[in-house]
Amino acid sequence: MANQSAKRVTQQNAQRMSLLSKLFIGINAFYIFIRVVFQYRSLSWTGSIMYLATAGVETLLYMNLYSVSRPRYDPGGVLVSSGTDLSQPGLVSYMFDYIYISWFVHVLSLLTKWAWALYLVIPVYVGVLAAPYVKQFLGSRSSSEPAPSAEDEAKEKKRREKKERKQQRAKYVRA
Repeated sequence: MANQSAKRVTQQNAQRMSLLSKLFIGINAFYIFIRVVFQYRSLSWTGSIMYLATAGVETLLYMNLYSVSRPRYDPGGVLVSSGTDLSQPGLVSYMFDYIYISWFVHVLSLLTKWAWALYLVIPVYVGVLAAPYVKQFLGSRSSSEPAPSAEDEAKEKKRREKKERKQQRAKYVRA
């Protein structure tokens, strides 16, 4: 029963990468086929460069996902690492998001050249995600110390009163 979860992650990664491979090849082949066969006259340098650039980034992300999802075995055939779980949130999910957006834009760009503007969604999304961190960073820079809470103020007031009472007591000095 040891490594049962690692085996499950390995199997899920293999299924997900298999589906991603089929869709990756299918959608890009569909785009190239439609663009070359049916829309050859509307093919432009800018459209071609944009497709090649986005397909290049998409390919790099696909190869990265493939390499991090592969399981690692020792020479005896025992599973050492199941690879990165592709269903986890974070950077892996952002890579999938970019690939899905690219596919959507590629298919939509067969209908209109303005579909390429949808790539502006990505920096806007990054800005929305980063805004709280930037606010927190800039807010902490403006004031070096956080505002004291009511409990802290009460403790400080009590400490000052005690100090004042101590100073008002008569001091006896030995002579």
